[in-house]
Amino acid sequence: MSKDRIPVIAHQPHWAAEGHDWAATVAEALGPQALRVDHVGSTAVPGLPAKDVIDIQATVLRLDDEDELTARMRAAGFRRKPARERDGAYDGIEAAEAGRGSEDWRKLFFREPEGQRRVHVHVRRNGAANNTLSLLLRDFLRADDAARDSYADFKLALWQATEKTPKSYARIKAPYIAMALRAADTWADNTRWRATAPDAYWRSAE
Repeated sequence: MSKDRIPVIAHQPHWAAEGHDWAATVAEALGPQALRVDHVGSTAVPGLPAKDVIDIQATVLRLDDEDELTARMRAAGFRRKPARERDGAYDGIEAAEAGRGSEDWRKLFFREPEGQRRVHVHVRRNGAANNTLSLLLRDFLRADDAARDSYADFKLALWQATEKTPKSYARIKAPYIAMALRAADTWADNTRWRATAPDAYWRSAE
């Protein structure tokens, strides 16, 4: 297995605390630019298998301030990775199908400071499709046991089937996520979903 190939493993209880701590670190780094910061992705869903990567979403008012956002993150040791700064088809949802413009899939992407555990920081615009869908899918999987268990079984089976073909994992997973997001949309309508409280946000030193 390539050293860059991260396996899918059983959910680890310490991921929740790590996600909260990294959210607080990112919130401090971005300061008043951060409207909210959240632990997202599979490591943020109790009981869900995942790659051992903490995904953090930082919600900002706009991405046009990317120079300042980048400077703040770099000052805290985070490393910007421009090659991954577009969600494109967000986990299988084409922008045209979702009725959104290309700016709804843009983001800034950072990796953890050198020598730290693997962390992916996605800086996304408030109200953009990629921002909303990330929170929606997380909250849906936290709330719906059947959906979470089904996705867990799928992820583990897919990993075992594609362990030696890295690109296949993401490609095959995308349509499944698209279906999950449609179910999440229905759930959101039925429950009048609103994103849960953020894991962190900027607090002044006062």
